[in-house]
Amino acid sequence: MMLTVWLTLPAAEVVKAGELAIDDPDARGALKGQFRYTPEYLENPKAFPLDSLHLPLSADIFDADRPHAGVHGVFEDSLPDDWGRRLLIRRYKLGRKDQRIPQLLRLLENHGLGALSYVEEGWLDFKTTGVPLRHLQELALLAEKFEQNKAVDNDELSLLFQAGSSPGGARPKALVKDENGAYLAKFASARDQLDVVSLEAAAMELARKAGIKTADSRLLALGPRKCLLVKRFDINKAGGRNHLISMQSLLKADGYYYAGYRDLAEVIKHVSTQPGQDLHRLYRQMVFNVMIGNTDDHLKNFIMLHNDEGWRLSPAFDLVPNVGFNMEHVLRIGYDNTPPDLETLLQEAKYFGLKRQQQTLEVIMEVHEAVSEWSTVFAACNVPEKDAESIGRDISRRLEKCSR
Repeated sequence: MMLTVWLTLPAAEVVKAGELAIDDPDARGALKGQFRYTPEYLENPKAFPLDSLHLPLSADIFDADRPHAGVHGVFEDSLPDDWGRRLLIRRYKLGRKDQRIPQLLRLLENHGLGALSYVEEGWLDFKTTGVPLRHLQELALLAEKFEQNKAVDNDELSLLFQAGSSPGGARPKALVKDENGAYLAKFASARDQLDVVSLEAAAMELARKAGIKTADSRLLALGPRKCLLVKRFDINKAGGRNHLISMQSLLKADGYYYAGYRDLAEVIKHVSTQPGQDLHRLYRQMVFNVMIGNTDDHLKNFIMLHNDEGWRLSPAFDLVPNVGFNMEHVLRIGYDNTPPDLETLLQEAKYFGLKRQQQTLEVIMEVHEAVSEWSTVFAACNVPEKDAESIGRDISRRLEKCSR
């Protein structure tokens, strides 16, 4: 299979960036894939590496060395995870052999998050994806039906197919837009034991109070349902796109991985155009994740974003308290994944460019003070009392551990 990779620049200009070539699977199902930049892209003064660590600007042919996916991680980042893939599979009635990454990219075309689009041949209409915000209540109902495998035909699901093919993660969501911008709409899941939508809204608000740059978000009531709207940071005011790549792809951490916040710090040192600022931002977010109990801090929840400034750490997103009551973080903090104490947070600071203990203590105390307002913010976000009590106990324990 041959796919042309198109890149939408921040100024909304669309350029042909490169080509993907993927062989048919071998007898064991392994895929061999390669990527090369087009000569015209290499000559473009606006060109930049799609992956600074693994795809430098060069006329070389780059082997993917990913037999399961067949493409480099930066291209797989365009694809959704569980929820969006289920929609793609249902929409196109894909059998098992047609659910491989290259086939999904071909079907995704220009509907993915980020700035990349994929074409097997011809030209695409590169308009912003998403459906009008006024359809939110209908989308929430369709998402609920689809998740619960209720009897619905593809005609009824057409709006959901249009709005929901690209977001990552396993929870129901959709892409919507209005005159002010484009958003990711996040709905409740039938599997939720707690009011996750309100808890995430509260966590995002607490993060802002803690001095963390987050994606803009707001909580909406949709009749008996709720929705969290998160403004997309891959689309700018000019209608252009900001390219993105996950820390998972930058670290080449496929499958089960054992990584820590220090690993993210090392990537920032090599990739960011403002490494000092981004390292401090990452440290503050790590401290916040510890105190709020955001243990689902996996590598796909950390993104490097390319805009007119160059490569920068993206705004924080997917900040959710520990709704699964898993005490261990996905990422190591220090030498293990258990919630750290104050001494560990202080010791870790040097890996993030914080050399003075007083400066580090100020960051920790600012985050501590903000997260301590959890009960007030939970109430403002209409978190049910029973949920606030159970999550609040975990937060209080973490806050105490970080203040000794």
